Amino acid sequence: MRWGAVSAVLLMTAQGAAQVPTDLQPLIVTQLDERPQGSDLDNARPLTITLSRATPVTDLLLMLVRDTRLSVVPDPDVAGTFRGELKDVTLRQAFDMILHPHGLDYSVQGNLIRVFKRRLETRRFDLSALVIRGAGAADVFADLSSGVETLLSPEGRFSVDRKASLLQATDYPDRLDQIQQHLDAVRNRATRQVRIQARVIEVALHQEFSAGIDWKLLIARAGDAVLAIEPDGPPVVGALNVGLNVKDFDRFLRALSGQGKVNVLASPTVSALNNEPAIVRVVTHDVFFKTTTRTDVVTGRVVQRTTEPEPFTEGIVLSVTPRIADDGVISLSIAPSLTERTGQARSRSGDTAPILSVREADTLVRLRENETTVIAGLLDERTRRDVHKVPVLGDLPGIGAMFRDETTIRHKSDLVILLTPALERVSIR
Repeated sequence: MRWGAVSAVLLMTAQGAAQVPTDLQPLIVTQLDERPQGSDLDNARPLTITLSRATPVTDLLLMLVRDTRLSVVPDPDVAGTFRGELKDVTLRQAFDMILHPHGLDYSVQGNLIRVFKRRLETRRFDLSALVIRGAGAADVFADLSSGVETLLSPEGRFSVDRKASLLQATDYPDRLDQIQQHLDAVRNRATRQVRIQARVIEVALHQEFSAGIDWKLLIARAGDAVLAIEPDGPPVVGALNVGLNVKDFDRFLRALSGQGKVNVLASPTVSALNNEPAIVRVVTHDVFFKTTTRTDVVTGRVVQRTTEPEPFTEGIVLSVTPRIADDGVISLSIAPSLTERTGQARSRSGDTAPILSVREADTLVRLRENETTVIAGLLDERTRRDVHKVPVLGDLPGIGAMFRDETTIRHKSDLVILLTPALERVSIR
């Protein structure tokens, strides 16, 4: 084989035997396996190139495509040399390693390969589908800018138009492709959505279950209506997090009623975007009045009295933030709170204020689609005084106590929250 003034030799063999022209000193040892006619850059079998002397890039490219159906046409301004060794690489990998260090690139159209200097390009990327998320727009722009900045070459630059929700980047085409892939990945995560079926239940526990709901017993009584999905075995008494697959909610409630009086407080369905909180409120807003007085420091007399309303909230507030992994596993950050008025306090001046009982939890659970997680163990204890008396005689002053019987009864209740997520796919344009 002879290539005119080429100062190197390309040796090609199918069996590994080198064929060296006797009139040329071998400076390159390149072994190229046989590949079928019509193969492209990706389907070529691995080749090995060893160059002990700097070889012009244009000459080396012509050697690589010799005896193939591929044609290579370098632009007039293509220059540079290559020296080194490439082992078991495809033609595409060889082109990348040879051309990119010199700021060169190539395009493939059919069997024609054009080699040219890499030039900067400018593209605009629409960010509107990402900015509509619940987080602050400033945070979204800052996060996107940080991600794009790490993908730029030293010559690259970008700018963000916050009002128009556009990102404009100038860089080499392969870097711009990486930016597009990054934005597509962020958009894919941002448009993931979960539909959450929530049920909030209060169970006034029977005396024998004062320690909390016995989940093992409940699952046994529910039969095939409820299946435990905890990996570490069956649930335990009073467990906070219990993974369930509730197939029949009515039968689940009947099994639960065996341990106390069941009262379904709320049963909402909400949708939440990935990493964005969904908040359910079933509350009553009320007020109590607070009196403030101002007295004269000399005489001690009241010179001004002001009465102002003080608001308070009674009811259920449930905050759920989903995080959806690529494999479909859903992590739920759950923060339930139940506030109830249990009494009334009175000040010396006669003002009254409510006494509030607050039950709260904050937990993180992982589960699959259509599995149910149970938040339980939020126990509340109340005391009730029952009076039994003989009519008329029990109301008599003094001796009436002989005809009255007072008993103090303690009641315990457990707040149970069931959450069942299902994946949704939203399209944001």
